[in-house]
Amino acid sequence: MAEAKKQTLGCRRTECKIIENKAAREVTFSKRHQGMFRKASELVILCGAQVAIITYSPHGNPFVFGHPSADAVIQSYLSSGADARASEAVAAPSHALDEHKRQYQDAVSKLEEAKRVQAEAGEGRAAGNCSGQMWWDESVGDGIGAEELEHYVDSLENLMKMVADRLGTQPCA
Repeated sequence: MAEAKKQTLGCRRTECKIIENKAAREVTFSKRHQGMFRKASELVILCGAQVAIITYSPHGNPFVFGHPSADAVIQSYLSSGADARASEAVAAPSHALDEHKRQYQDAVSKLEEAKRVQAEAGEGRAAGNCSGQMWWDESVGDGIGAEELEHYVDSLENLMKMVADRLGTQPCA
């Protein structure tokens, strides 16, 4: 008696056309662009090639892979005597790339500032606030001068007024 083999879908070739479902298109992009970068990396390792890939997601976010760097590969391509049409085609997106680089640098600087502020706050907690209290539960301290204390009281009164305005009640005096 011959056994019937189970038929599976196996490895099927995907038809190359736009994916209509937006969510499926985004998922496919995220998986496929990582695979493309992985293949480019293998090409660099195996052949010593210089590679630059710039892709934009469906949301317009840029994804760049380059070895030794995307800028170096693009400059090498532009200076190698490519015709004027190719340099014009690369020049137009370079403005967008410069803008994305500027945005990236801004984001990195904001991240570093946030990390620095968080580290300073952590040092403050480590130095005196080990009990896990909130900042408003901590004592004001003896090292505050009269002027700073007046400013502190004014700030607390302003805070109470803002909270009362939000709640629509009269502030406690």
